[in-house]
Amino acid sequence: LLELLYGFGPVQLVQSIHDVSEQAGCKLVAAAVRNPDKYADEVARLTGAGVEIFRDTLEMFRALRGRCEAMYIPTGIHSHMPLTLSAAECGYHIHLEKPAAGTVQEVDAMLEAVGKAARLCLVGFQAVHGDDVRFVKERIASGRLGAVRTLACAAGWPRPASYYSRNSWAGKLRIEDRWVLDGPAMNALAHQVNNMLYFASPEPGGYAEPARVRAELYAVDGLEAHDTAAIEIQTVEGPACYFLGSHRTAESFDPSITIEAEKGRVSWHYNAGTTITYADGSEETHPADRGDKEKMVAHFAEAIRDEDASKLGCELADSRQMVLALNAAHESSARIYGIAAEHTRRVAAGGDDHFTVVQNLDEYIHRAADRPGLFSDLSPA
Repeated sequence: LLELLYGFGPVQLVQSIHDVSEQAGCKLVAAAVRNPDKYADEVARLTGAGVEIFRDTLEMFRALRGRCEAMYIPTGIHSHMPLTLSAAECGYHIHLEKPAAGTVQEVDAMLEAVGKAARLCLVGFQAVHGDDVRFVKERIASGRLGAVRTLACAAGWPRPASYYSRNSWAGKLRIEDRWVLDGPAMNALAHQVNNMLYFASPEPGGYAEPARVRAELYAVDGLEAHDTAAIEIQTVEGPACYFLGSHRTAESFDPSITIEAEKGRVSWHYNAGTTITYADGSEETHPADRGDKEKMVAHFAEAIRDEDASKLGCELADSRQMVLALNAAHESSARIYGIAAEHTRRVAAGGDDHFTVVQNLDEYIHRAADRPGLFSDLSPA
């Protein structure tokens, strides 16, 4: 299997491809770099490893037909649909960075193109390839936990002002005529929305379908897109999912998901492992698995080699549920609610950079996740 790379944003994934290349039988053969001078060191390293460098993506697609089986798209959200359509038309299998696209309509157009080309498309929600996430999923799908009732995620990943100036689409709702809908629930913490929909389905490998969504989206400093979100997703399958996450917390606390089920309670933590406490008093634990990126790359290669889409972990069709939920969240919130400056404070982040912190937000996130509910559901402290 030959692996095709576009862009240099996710350097970790480039390393993951290298780390599993021998085991998975894949090789990085080419990259499209629009501004090679900007990435001179990376270009030199790749060229030294025999990777062919192109300046134009579509030229690369055409030039590598018949020489490369798959390509990787780690570009901005607004570019996912046009690049996926072009890649599918050229006959490549696709490893697409999350989220699949800004809107469910774009995902549907991508599904049509990928289906017509009879190609596989993995969406890069690497967490669902981790042993810890699959451990929880197996306990749900096997019936060991009984019916799942609620799932709640609490997460605080502060981001400085420079985070929003790193590219043209960060913190944006739109780029020209394309929806981006950037924000923690759509981007940095989108894995957790996807994880909850994965856990909310009792089917092995299945993802729950959103039926109704209630949401509150907030931002500070006049940011166009949300930087704080409270989202309730009622699924067709029955469980309700609650996402409480922000880039404006005072402290950084990694994502955790609490699952209340008929026969037990699950506490999954991004870096601290998983504990399941059953109603009969027994307990199971599982360590965190952050080697999920390498597993994702290996599973993609295996899926192509074996022509087995079930190994993708999160197919394009699966990821439609997460995009649908976030589109509905924007519809429910109706707008991004600005948080007045009087409720925030600035914290130095080194040099001219700074964090904007919302007062008491850490407490509100934990209280809402414990309830679970939205911020507006909380009684006064």
